[in-house]
Amino acid sequence: MNLRCVIAMAIAGLCVTLPVGAASHAADPTWGAAWYSPPFPPTSNLIYNDVRVFSHQTVRQVVRLEASGNRVRLRLTNEMGLSSVKFGAVHIAMSSPNGVTEEKTDKKVLFGGKPDGEIKLGEALVSDPVEFKVKAHQLVAVSVYYPGRLSPSGHLVSLRLSKPGDHSAETVMPFVDINRAPSILSGIDVESPEPRSVLVAFGDSITEGACSTPGWNKSWPQQLAVRLLKSRLGASWTIINAGISGNRLLYEGAGQKALDRFDRDVLSIAGLRSVVLLEGINDIGAGSTVDSDTGPRTVDDIIGAYKQLIDRTHARGIKIYGGTLTPYAGAVYFSAQGEAVRTAVNAWIKTSSAFDGVIDFDAATRDPEMPSHLIGAYQCGDNLHPNDAGYAAMADAVDLDLVTGSKSKKAR
Repeated sequence: MNLRCVIAMAIAGLCVTLPVGAASHAADPTWGAAWYSPPFPPTSNLIYNDVRVFSHQTVRQVVRLEASGNRVRLRLTNEMGLSSVKFGAVHIAMSSPNGVTEEKTDKKVLFGGKPDGEIKLGEALVSDPVEFKVKAHQLVAVSVYYPGRLSPSGHLVSLRLSKPGDHSAETVMPFVDINRAPSILSGIDVESPEPRSVLVAFGDSITEGACSTPGWNKSWPQQLAVRLLKSRLGASWTIINAGISGNRLLYEGAGQKALDRFDRDVLSIAGLRSVVLLEGINDIGAGSTVDSDTGPRTVDDIIGAYKQLIDRTHARGIKIYGGTLTPYAGAVYFSAQGEAVRTAVNAWIKTSSAFDGVIDFDAATRDPEMPSHLIGAYQCGDNLHPNDAGYAAMADAVDLDLVTGSKSKKAR
């Protein structure tokens, strides 16, 4: 994507533009991220139940907000699309997990004072503020009506698709099919009475939560958010998941490479105060030869990418914490050479002091009898991805005092 593309933003009913990577409403500390989904380019890879074209219909997405607030604003993306995207209506409402909304909570979302709009190619659109009181970890449904036929670009997620027509305000959408499809919804911010600090979990499928139970919010960042909410720090911190399954540090895989998407998907998040980085296993495992443009990366390659992300984060005055890479012996792309790289990278993460702190996800999930393997009860069967219990162990491995700045690196 061209880094010169702009974000169209609706503030107080007036549309202004900011370069991609610019902090959203940085001057107003009472706005903070409550949910985020990294923008995603079109992909030709299809699996069962994939839908890529919407035609005169409404799509509904259920998400869990990670922060409390009195007003919300939505971020819609077309940053990686192939053409402009027109929408006819957008609604937000409290929801059950199955997408049935609470009628009295339904609110129409406006963009520059209008209920419909167009997102130009290479841009994102932020809504006007909506009066919508929400508590942390409540489910909301965002419904978007597409009046024409189009194939939008967005993160592939589980969406509910209606029969033809605008059903965005209806509590139960008619003839709903649940499909994996692109969503143009890429963020929800909330306005809180007091400023909140945001921790962004940045990584690949192990951060996004692949293999966790669908709809149960069991990724490690989401389970960490539950821990955080129950702690003495819960009233002032929010955790945002910016993982992309298949993502890589140095080369395009699923979505933009981490080095290209980091400014938008991390440094531009409203309220950002700290980052947890867990990425690199796909760089180590993917491909077949070291000489290949997209093949496995060396220890120096991985560390070099980490250093770039660390420098860019520190330049903003933000703390960044390194997560050790979890075991993957038995995975489809495992190799002895790759395991040696993973071990060396983990040693650097733990001993270099380059990060502001270390979270030892490897120690939390490895089999003590076979350290290159995940604990059997912690993985979903592919020897790469944790299951709900494995993600819980990862969430438990995070020192809340460390990542929220209550404990210095020297005090660990």
